Amino acid sequence: MAWNQPGNNGQNNDPWGNNKQKTNQSTTKPFDRFKKILHKGGNNHSGGVQPLNLSVIALIILSVIIVLWFFNGFYTINQSQRGVVTRFGQVQQKIIEPGLNWSPPLIDKVYPVDIKGTRSFNVQGFMVTAGENLVFVEMNVQYRVTNPIKYLFNVTNVEDSLRQAADSALRTEIGSSQMDDILTSGRADLENRTKEGLIRIISHYDMGITIVDLNFQSARPPEEVQDAFNDAIKAREDREREINKANADKVQLQQQAEGHAARILADANAYKIKVELEAQGDVARFEKLLPEYRQAPEITRERLYLETMEKVLSATNKVLVNDQSNNLMVLPLDQLLKNKSFNQTQGLVSDQAVPNSAPALNNTNTDRKVLSDHVKTSTPVINNNTTRTTTTTRTNSSR
Repeated sequence: MAWNQPGNNGQNNDPWGNNKQKTNQSTTKPFDRFKKILHKGGNNHSGGVQPLNLSVIALIILSVIIVLWFFNGFYTINQSQRGVVTRFGQVQQKIIEPGLNWSPPLIDKVYPVDIKGTRSFNVQGFMVTAGENLVFVEMNVQYRVTNPIKYLFNVTNVEDSLRQAADSALRTEIGSSQMDDILTSGRADLENRTKEGLIRIISHYDMGITIVDLNFQSARPPEEVQDAFNDAIKAREDREREINKANADKVQLQQQAEGHAARILADANAYKIKVELEAQGDVARFEKLLPEYRQAPEITRERLYLETMEKVLSATNKVLVNDQSNNLMVLPLDQLLKNKSFNQTQGLVSDQAVPNSAPALNNTNTDRKVLSDHVKTSTPVINNNTTRTTTTTRTNSSR
């Protein structure tokens, strides 16, 4: 491109600065516009431009800053939280309640603290028991914040301090317990003692928290001796099962014995009452017989004897008759009595049930007399020295 072109009205494209004056005039136009913005519009009496008041600008900027600062001070506290405020680093005793609140920014600082949720952590490790055994214990600790101010500012790190206190309390209780109690039945008591020890330790620090619960997650011996401990635990469970079974059998036998004893006592009391009533009846009967006996002693004595023998003979299966020759004759009445019992059961009692060789047997005195006559003629004589199971009937010659 040529430096000097025809028709450019004497304007040369001189690279060495011949057009510098024109360039400066074109670049100063934006600055002139900016100056117009910073001055009041219109002309004064002298025809010059009046500049804008700087105090008004400063006031506008200050107002914007104040509005932003004010709206930046609103904050919200959740329902499960409480707020703690520090003003210029100084803790304020007022607790901020849930909801929309306002505090001056850059002056107050708000710390929201959850007081309804439960926090937890685990403590674990190998510990030495009272019997110098090594056991691995894992414990879970749950706690809740009750005082937000103490929780934030009384202790630098609450969870770390609480973890150390829990570990100390746990090792103290494990060191004073036997391994069998730790692994089996004594675990519940160990949890209670550890919880009490932890509460006692943290009470000196005033952390603003409350221990909610403490649970043993696991308690086991080292892996090298795990099989031996499993066998010991199994044997212990078998022993407990046998003890429980024996206790159940003991209770059952005691109940049976008590029931049997109660039944015997009831039978004894019933028998006692029966005997007393029978005795009273016998006394009443003999009192009625006494006047008759005084009037006719022999007849009354004979009648009592016959009634007693009739009662005795009615329950026997054999009848013995003693004739006047003083020889005992036995009548084989077993078959006769069986036939008679069968016929009585069938309702067919008759004289045909008895063989022709012997008359029918009844409990009356007349039948006994007929039977005695029949024995004299048809039954062989049995010696008095013969051993037998019989019932002897004494016949009176006067009868």
